[in-house]
Amino acid sequence: MNHVEPLSQRHPARMLLRPEQHSHIAAAYDKAAFDTSLPAQTRAAFAKKADWFRLLARVGERRAALKASEAKQAQEPYPNPFGFIAAMH
Repeated sequence: MNHVEPLSQRHPARMLLRPEQHSHIAAAYDKAAFDTSLPAQTRAAFAKKADWFRLLARVGERRAALKASEAKQAQEPYPNPFGFIAAMH
């Protein structure tokens, strides 16, 4: 049987980065991808890494926005679902 443990259990000390940090890393990989003194294969690998870190930055931004939205909704009082009945009388 081929059992694979979740990543969090295999690497309990992995470091989480903020979206801004992912963006900075992507920019550094972009700079390396445009360095003409490097071989084309290396520049292509750096371009792929830059794309990956840009994706991670976008996902992180969306997660942060979702958490902020959920926190805002949790603070708001629940509307009266039967308010339309009270308005009729």
